[in-house]
Amino acid sequence: MAEDRPNYLSRLLAFFSWRRWGIIRYNSTWQNLAGLFYIAQDERLFALTFIGQVGLFLLFSTLMTGYGYLINDLADVGLDRSHGKPNFFHRWDRNTPQKRLLWIPISVLVGGVLFALPFLGRAWFVVLWLAWILLTTSYSLPPLRLKERGLVGLLATIAAQQTLPTMLVFAAFGELLSWGALVFGVFATARGISSDLGHQMRDWSHDVDTGTTTFAVRAGRDTTQTSYAISLEAERLALGCVIALLFFDLPAVVVPLLGWRVAPAGLLVLIYVPLLALTIGRSWRARRQKRLPSHDPYSEERQAQVKDAVYIIHHPFPSVVLPLYLAIWLTLFYWPNLVFIIVIALLYRLYDPKRWASVLGLRTRFAR
Repeated sequence: MAEDRPNYLSRLLAFFSWRRWGIIRYNSTWQNLAGLFYIAQDERLFALTFIGQVGLFLLFSTLMTGYGYLINDLADVGLDRSHGKPNFFHRWDRNTPQKRLLWIPISVLVGGVLFALPFLGRAWFVVLWLAWILLTTSYSLPPLRLKERGLVGLLATIAAQQTLPTMLVFAAFGELLSWGALVFGVFATARGISSDLGHQMRDWSHDVDTGTTTFAVRAGRDTTQTSYAISLEAERLALGCVIALLFFDLPAVVVPLLGWRVAPAGLLVLIYVPLLALTIGRSWRARRQKRLPSHDPYSEERQAQVKDAVYIIHHPFPSVVLPLYLAIWLTLFYWPNLVFIIVIALLYRLYDPKRWASVLGLRTRFAR
């Protein structure tokens, strides 16, 4: 039974750890920290001021992601109950009017405004931010409720969850009209397409039962699976574009004593090329063999059980290895950047010997 007088503050704070810290795990800025570290190294942003601004931006991005989740859950509280899916507002009595709960996402949005203040003077920042708020809100709430408008809804959620947050990073710290912004934006968008198509593919039967007209429902299961397989292949190639950008664009460094000039991203190339060779065409073959669901790298069930090359190239390599590697280079240039390594270690529990033991003990299946 719901409490008569619920502790709203404690429930709001609980939201940030809800779904295993989902607003960090699924936050585009946290997922694509490599873009931020690329800007720092390319622009030589080696100062405590930069580190402080990064902290404010991460808080801003986290609150904005939280706003998106809250708005979506508030709009779908009844639908998620019928689906048997978790929803933040299921903590409240089902008779509580939605208007009474609307203050929660609004308060989170106001918090995001406060942390955005240092960046409001940057070109394009306000325009991109307002577009983010508009798409996030109209995706879930009537009268537009874009999530039920097929392809338009799919494009809206990809832009709101991946493309616009990534572009905001470049608007806040770098140059929006640059090759770096283009390449990282394409990769983030490709990742968003894969993530959302996979999500709609897995929710297809539930959405059909409840009449939720997502892109997958309108297109049909076969078309959705074909589109998903193509998007996974494209995402892996887009990651290669990121690696190429880092290899050719970041300034070379001179090895002490030897005098050799080396590209900082050389090691990343040596990791990426074998991974691509082992995974290219794999999703498409799985689709043709009608085995795509069992080869779905964005299925959380599969992520927990299978640690093959497909898993590595879609998750640990771009989200952990890539930013950690760049953070190490940043620390070599300017030691206070060590804080970024610490943040990544805390975020992914790299300090936990049990986590390392479990990873090293896995029989990673690279074979096709």
